[in-house]
Amino acid sequence: MRLSSLMLFLFMCLIQPLTAQKIDQNKSFRPFIPIEEIFKKAAKENKPVFFEAFLPSCSHCIAYDKTFSSTTIKAYLDKNFHAYQLDLSKPENNAFLRSRKIFIPSTPSFIVFSPQGKVWNIEPVGESTNSVNGIIKLLDAAKNPLQNHAQLVERYTIGERNKENMISAAYFTRLSLDTAKNITLVNDLVKLIKPEEFEGETSFLLIQKVMMDDDNALFQHFITHLKNYQSKFDSVEVKQTAENTIMTSLYSGRARSYSPERLQSLKNGLQAIGLKPQQIAARFIYLEVLIDLDKKLVDQAVARVKNYYGGKAIPEKEKEFWCKLLKKSGSMECLLP
Repeated sequence: MRLSSLMLFLFMCLIQPLTAQKIDQNKSFRPFIPIEEIFKKAAKENKPVFFEAFLPSCSHCIAYDKTFSSTTIKAYLDKNFHAYQLDLSKPENNAFLRSRKIFIPSTPSFIVFSPQGKVWNIEPVGESTNSVNGIIKLLDAAKNPLQNHAQLVERYTIGERNKENMISAAYFTRLSLDTAKNITLVNDLVKLIKPEEFEGETSFLLIQKVMMDDDNALFQHFITHLKNYQSKFDSVEVKQTAENTIMTSLYSGRARSYSPERLQSLKNGLQAIGLKPQQIAARFIYLEVLIDLDKKLVDQAVARVKNYYGGKAIPEKEKEFWCKLLKKSGSMECLLP
């Protein structure tokens, strides 16, 4: 073999796996069209809409793409859905999800809408459902008016208190960014969990995957017994779970109404996972200044900012930010040195 031919052969060997891994238009899905046209067609034909949210570089997505190539899957989707693949590497598709208040924690994820465009189901999927039967079973439940996640929330709202269904409903409220409903659901779920079950796997997964607020008995047990959880679960995941829940609480719109005691509890939680005082202060300073200003305590807010910088000169860009925020009524004068 001549050198040029050998080099070409080696080059083709190198790129072959990459070519094989590329996700092209899968025959089981319809060619993508504008979102508004998708929902018009779905309403006209009275069929639900199914999106497989994927990333081209995601190995799990590539594995699912092979399963979706099944003729059985194609026939199933043709009969039951307007089915499209939603490439999350494209900004416009992420903008669509944000407009519908949908959070995708991992890919691939299955999103099912009613024919009228209401979100029925949001389901991150893994290896356990990557089969023809697994996909069909999951999608059958997602389009079932009695089983989909939105329906489970409705059943909870009218009084059903089935723990397993409530966990699914609470997870859906997290993925659909319904914080108020999530907090209510989780608080009711915690009441169904016995204290001796707080350190079990289901309880930890509830904190890790579902919970959006720290103000409940389960999380308070968790944050004050971290060593117990770290002995049973991955210590990095335990720390990250604690931090995520605290920061979700801290950065929510309701945080400006928190009491000083609630804020201190959040600080204690961050201290428990090893954050240093200055790191904690950096996360709270803006919120605490806003709370001062809500109470018309401008001088207290100014003193808080000065104390935060410890008497050192405030960097110019940061000073510009604070000066815009800290003003007395009717004055343009900066209140910082």
